[in-house]
Amino acid sequence: MKKTYSILLALLLTSLTYAQDFKKNIATAQNSYSSGKLQDAHFALLQMMQDLDITIGKEVLKLFPTSLDTLTPVPKEENVSGSSQFTGVTIEKNYGHVSKKAALNVVINSPLLNTLNAYINAPLMAGFGGDPNTKIVKVGNYKARLNKEDDEQNTYRLEIPLSNALLSLKINNSSEAELISLASQLPIGKMASLIQ
Repeated sequence: MKKTYSILLALLLTSLTYAQDFKKNIATAQNSYSSGKLQDAHFALLQMMQDLDITIGKEVLKLFPTSLDTLTPVPKEENVSGSSQFTGVTIEKNYGHVSKKAALNVVINSPLLNTLNAYINAPLMAGFGGDPNTKIVKVGNYKARLNKEDDEQNTYRLEIPLSNALLSLKINNSSEAELISLASQLPIGKMASLIQ
């Protein structure tokens, strides 16, 4: 319970920068609803939710590691963007240079996430694919899909669904063991509690 209050307090404090837009969208939604303009009210509420998702995304980005093993971050390739109505809000950070690179992403509130959740959580669906380069693994307490991409760079991708979000870690010139080891060091539980 204490943890929930601290998360809500953190979100409230970080959303102060968006407070004016947030208040404007609430006022627009209330006025539109009162005057019977339901589509306008709906749109204002969607805008408010997107602002909130971006604020949450910026907090999740702060939880991303400062380095992945020996890979240092690429400062210009760190971003929170998107639209919660369509593709979802994407939080991304890239690491490494030239021969070895890693990309860490989290997508929040994308309608496309339901398919992957069903794939990972339904054993029958996971078996239907028959792809020898894809398998279900566990990272801590989370089920994930591990995929070895068919390329010359020995690239692996790990996707971990977190209810309404998807955490993805991709690394080239690597191995399955290295990818799972790096993913195990991520604060997945903290990210999941912020996102939910």
